[in-house]
Amino acid sequence: MLLVNFRCSKVAGELQKRLVEAAVAGDLGSFGELATRYYSSMVAVAYSVVADHQLAEDAAQEAFAKALVGLRKLKKPARFAAWLAQICRNTAVDMVRARARAVPTADIADCSEIAAEQVDTEAVREVIAELSRTERELITLRYYNRLSYEQVSDVLGISRAAVNGRLTRTKQKLAKRLKQQGIWES
Repeated sequence: MLLVNFRCSKVAGELQKRLVEAAVAGDLGSFGELATRYYSSMVAVAYSVVADHQLAEDAAQEAFAKALVGLRKLKKPARFAAWLAQICRNTAVDMVRARARAVPTADIADCSEIAAEQVDTEAVREVIAELSRTERELITLRYYNRLSYEQVSDVLGISRAAVNGRLTRTKQKLAKRLKQQGIWES
């Protein structure tokens, strides 16, 4: 089974490399195929930064446009996914910054009518929002987008061991903060 998976990933890697090389040579169909293959992953990457699905889709689409324009700068076709993910993350961060400058902080509405379960969910989201950008990305990709450790590793361009270590530390930080707020008991 492992040999089959290795062969499949090797074949997929070769196909990606050929698609990237063809796209660099000007084949828009090849770039379209790459966009189709990586679109949902890029939306997930953007969502981990912006926490808004529509904005995440906008960021992913803009990232693909930037990638198409800058494709000739890519030195290693095998690193296309990581390169694209970095473009997408940077685009999403830029969108958040632009939005923060343009949109004034809204007044918080009275939440007295919200059910207890919703308050807990909102409180958990608030604690997650307090995390650093990289910690939010990890939590969002792994638990909200349900990506495997391997997929998170590919999207963020870090090793699987780094994903595991960072997730462990982030979950410990979350648990501590949730306990402090009386939201979660171990």
